[in-house]
Amino acid sequence: MSSEKRTSIKDLAAALGVSTSLVSIVLNGKAKQYRISEEMVKRVKAAAKEMNYSPNLVAQNLRGGKSQLIGVVVTDISNPFYSSISRIIEDRANELDYNVLFSSSDENLENTERLIKVLVNKGVDGLIVVPCDGSREAIAELIDNDVPLVLVDRNFPDLKVKYSCLDNFKATKLATQHLVDQGYKKISVISYETQMNHILERVSGYTDTMRKARLEQHIDVSRINLSNPRSEMREVMERLSKQNTEAVLCLTNMLSINGIYCLKEMKKKIPEDIAFLGFNRSDVFNLLDYPVTYIKQPFEKIANEAVNMVVDMITGSTYAADEVFVAEPELVIQSSTPKKYVSAGYD
Repeated sequence: MSSEKRTSIKDLAAALGVSTSLVSIVLNGKAKQYRISEEMVKRVKAAAKEMNYSPNLVAQNLRGGKSQLIGVVVTDISNPFYSSISRIIEDRANELDYNVLFSSSDENLENTERLIKVLVNKGVDGLIVVPCDGSREAIAELIDNDVPLVLVDRNFPDLKVKYSCLDNFKATKLATQHLVDQGYKKISVISYETQMNHILERVSGYTDTMRKARLEQHIDVSRINLSNPRSEMREVMERLSKQNTEAVLCLTNMLSINGIYCLKEMKKKIPEDIAFLGFNRSDVFNLLDYPVTYIKQPFEKIANEAVNMVVDMITGSTYAADEVFVAEPELVIQSSTPKKYVSAGYD
């Protein structure tokens, strides 16, 4: 897909002051069947030529298919979060008589664009996509061409697109407020280096809560590169240890797991040396002497609603409750975030 926005059928329709369905009928050579005048046919074709319109093969293939296949693009199928989401998507799709084709983009724009094309060439009827940094234009192109599409986990707030995700701002607000209520002041956050809105909202939930608690001076956000998480996590943890950080909040499942491993390598104990709060449940969380407090996402609801939405778009059915689905987070409190006086020995 090109990074430049191509002229869509919607653009042509707006320029001509007619409906998108009329333009589509003319460009698909069905004007006579629908008794559209020769004059209108000439106007549409002239506008298409003048505006450099070229048919979007991706959109055409998707709209034309009834393969009972849904294409799914996640960032990393080996990530426990996305593997859980994928399994639930598959189960719900099967209930609705659809099969699913999965692929992993590795948070790479070129991979995302390529995989969408591959899935389309396989004849999928619709797409469920976890977008990556820089993929806004690719997603916008699919939207402009009326492709059945639902975003999961992340979305682009300025695009009119269906999505199913967590209330990320509320999630870190809950987590940060819990740490504040437990008596911690020097609370740091570890994030990925990204412009995707789900992470930005999580950071905002943290910073907003810290400001309301009058802890602005302790706001600290470390951003780790996706391509080198373990070594950069070690550097961050060493820095936080030197500055006597009291509690740390990791904003994703993989960051949480890497953070725990690095603290173990550094021989730092949770929660004696530092309180720890993670994102999404992991088996690693319960292998420690002090099971980790974490933000729980309702995987099943998020995944099921994504499938319901895309099937609604494909078939015109009404399985989905709403146009978008924003799930409520839950804070699962365990032993890694005790009252500060318990771990520090204060009165």
